[in-house]
Formats: sequence, structure tokens, C-alpha cells
Amino acid sequence: MIRFATYLEESLNRPYKWAMDGVRPKSWHATFTTDDGAKYDFLAVLVTRAERWEITFALANPPDGSGETMSLTGTEGGKGALRVFATIKEIVEAFLKDVDPDQFEFGADKTERDDTRASRAKLYARFAKQLAKKHGYVVNTKDQGSGVDFRLTKEGVGK
Repeated sequence: MIRFATYLEESLNRPYKWAMDGVRPKSWHATFTTDDGAKYDFLAVLVTRAERWEITFALANPPDGSGETMSLTGTEGGKGALRVFATIKEIVEAFLKDVDPDQFEFGADKTERDDTRASRAKLYARFAKQLAKKHGYVVNTKDQGSGVDFRLTKEGVGK
């Protein structure tokens, strides 16, 4: 029987193949498709007024036809969900290396009836903390009730 720690490590170390789908002065876009055919989009857009990049990642083609695009990992089940997150993590790392933004933000939706999205917000909080530590950012979190916004600002910027 495979141990959970091994299962977790294997899943997080096997992101899906992804591709840049365009880099423009004010946007950075990548996509990937899971083994089950679910396509995901990653988009970072520079909000010029605020000099901040806003990052979104979402399911582009819900297999159930629901139109629900915020189900980042909901369609993939356990191991697939971990691979989706590992892929997003790898894409964010590439974005940070390529753009080196002073400030960026992303959010976690918490509006589902079960704990799926609440636990996603906890996962994103850990992810934001990890990014901040690794890349020299300060994390500011704002809980909106229906979601949590994570804003990361380079240490020393805006002081």
C-alpha cells in the first residue's frame, strides 16, 4: 500500500505540461490541459493605475457543461487536484521569474456549500506565505467573507 506522504509528494512533483499562450507588455498568459481533458487558464494582467499584477487561474472548459469556471481543482479529484495545484505553482514561479513584479495579487473563492473552497483558501494562504518567503514579498490578506484576497508586495516597495 502506498503511503499518503509518498502519494502527496508524487502528485505535487508531477505538474501537467503547460505552455505560454502569449506575453504582452501588460499581460502574461499560460494554459494547460489535464489527463481528463479539462483546460485551465492562468492570466496575469497589469493594473497600470495601481502598478499591481492581478492573477487569475480558472477552469476554461468545465466538463459538466455547467459554466462554472472557478472550480480550479473540483473536477479532478484527489491526485488530479494536487497536480493542478502543482502546475499552478510552477506557472506562478515562471511568471515571477519572467516579470519580477513589485506587487501582485490573487484570490480564493469561498462560496461553495461544502468546505472545498474554504480549504482552498487555507491552501492559497500557505502558498502565498511560501512565495513571500522564497521571493522576498510581504503578504497582506483580506477576507471578504465570500473570498480571500492575497496581495504580495516586494519588501521595501512603497515605504
